[in-house]
Amino acid sequence: MDASLTMLTVDFTNAFNIVDRTSMLLEVRKLCPSISSWVEYLYGQPARLYMGDYYIYSSTGVQQGDPLGPLLFSLVLHRLIAKINEQCSLSLHAWYLDDGTIIGDTAEVAKALAVVQTEGPELGLILNIRKTEIFWPSCDERRDGMFHVGISRPDNGVKLLGGVVSLDVEFVKELAIRRAEKAVNLMQVLSKLRDPQSELLLLRACMGISKLIFGLRICCPEYTTAAVDIFDRGLREVVEGIVVCGGPFFGEFQWGLSTLLIRYGGLGLYTVMEASQYAFLASRVQS
Repeated sequence: MDASLTMLTVDFTNAFNIVDRTSMLLEVRKLCPSISSWVEYLYGQPARLYMGDYYIYSSTGVQQGDPLGPLLFSLVLHRLIAKINEQCSLSLHAWYLDDGTIIGDTAEVAKALAVVQTEGPELGLILNIRKTEIFWPSCDERRDGMFHVGISRPDNGVKLLGGVVSLDVEFVKELAIRRAEKAVNLMQVLSKLRDPQSELLLLRACMGISKLIFGLRICCPEYTTAAVDIFDRGLREVVEGIVVCGGPFFGEFQWGLSTLLIRYGGLGLYTVMEASQYAFLASRVQS
């Protein structure tokens, strides 16, 4: 392994809400002139945000729910990315909206971080030190003093767009378990709705296996066994509460029926145990 390589994951503070609108409008006029009139109509003047009888003016950032929001944010970010490319020689420099990944020689990565810190604020792109991480699997003595002391320096791995970057098996297992526990805690809140139909709908649509499917696609199944067990036990408890309200008459047979497709008389729920058998393999085949 090349001891000189360093990986930096960049995170901005409240990026979509404080990105500079003046810079945004300039970039739209320059790069997307066909929509500039519409964007200026939307963002050329501060918008009123009402709170009861009071209001404040919104003069920074893109509006939540605006389909153009990601594009407009990316146009401003592009200016910063171009400056990093001009000044630094990197092995990898990739962004997904406000999540950046920079890999290269330690000195070049430190230079890229300096560009973010000096050039970003005038664009409304302010580095979130607390969520920015440096990962260096091997030792490089030059790293001492190169990076802000507040930047996290994990030893065993990092998360990249929700995925794991690590060769440490325990790191992968612990991350999978934390996600499963978090998903179970969220599912248990459903009972507060006191509406079984709504609870089941949310469980199928966005609060069940969908919380873990990405992790299953990127983690080897042998590392997620404990997480699978935690999630499926939690899912069964929640389904039992919806179907019989915690009462009797919910055994293995009823649990099996619950996991059938709706057209076969089931509840259309998927267990992680079932999905883990093919999710990782499908991901590997596709990539």
